[in-house]
Amino acid sequence: YGYMNISSHEDTYLADYLRKQGYDPEQIDFYKWNSHSVNKHYGDYSLSLGLVWTPSDKHLVKVNIGRSFRLPGANELAANGVHHGTFRHEQGDANLKSEQGWQLDASYHLKYRGISFSVSPFVSWFSNYIFLRPTGEWSVLPHAGQIYRYTGAEALFAGTEATVDVDFLRNFNYRISAEYVYTYNCDEHIPLSFSPPPVMRNTLTWQKNRYMLYAEWQSIARQNRVDRNEDRTAGANLFHLGGSLNIPIGGNNEIEITLTARNIFDTRYYNHLSFYRKVEIPEPGRNFQILIKVPFKKLLK
Repeated sequence: YGYMNISSHEDTYLADYLRKQGYDPEQIDFYKWNSHSVNKHYGDYSLSLGLVWTPSDKHLVKVNIGRSFRLPGANELAANGVHHGTFRHEQGDANLKSEQGWQLDASYHLKYRGISFSVSPFVSWFSNYIFLRPTGEWSVLPHAGQIYRYTGAEALFAGTEATVDVDFLRNFNYRISAEYVYTYNCDEHIPLSFSPPPVMRNTLTWQKNRYMLYAEWQSIARQNRVDRNEDRTAGANLFHLGGSLNIPIGGNNEIEITLTARNIFDTRYYNHLSFYRKVEIPEPGRNFQILIKVPFKKLLK
């Protein structure tokens, strides 16, 4: 159960500005409200049922089915204006109902000698999925671009994550992992906005005693499955290097020092889900990170 009570707020300065700019009364009334009045009660239920099966010490199977609901947030119901953190004009819908859906997910883990494998498929169906979508309507507010409106629709999600680990030559490990998400707006028969692209990672690791080195190739697919009025995003191939060193400092305590070099070829690429994608700001180029972990808790004992 939930209760939402939101007060309206009128921006009289904006209304006066738009009036002086020659906008008609209907347009002024559309933009002058930073938030709309909402007074609504919501009631719903959720449930979950899970099963874990371990046929042997090498196999593990998990299955879960559940029903979920989510109350719409204040911004999804009443917002109307530029969100300066996301560089867009966002507009709520006071008539939104609670988000409702069913989820089914499973996972399988196999570990045999130096090989481990895991896969986690899932599918979700929402009778009312709340999401933000580009409308194609251009906002008159400065630096706002098109209006993004919170909308409810019947939607389908499906996807999987899979990982294979192989230990070889005593100190080496090779890991390949992939993830994929499929989204579908059942009402309009198009993809949902802000759908993540498929990603694959290949990682080679060497580890001996207190030393570790790794090299990773990250492949991001092009995202062509987009909503109306949403930009496509090109894919990219990124390469990363890193290593760590554990330094003993007495007893069983160790200081861990990790150094990583990401995007070592300085590839220009965009994150399809990033707020900066809309304003054509790419992700970080070649960058270096150092992390030092000191176990103060153990040292103070």
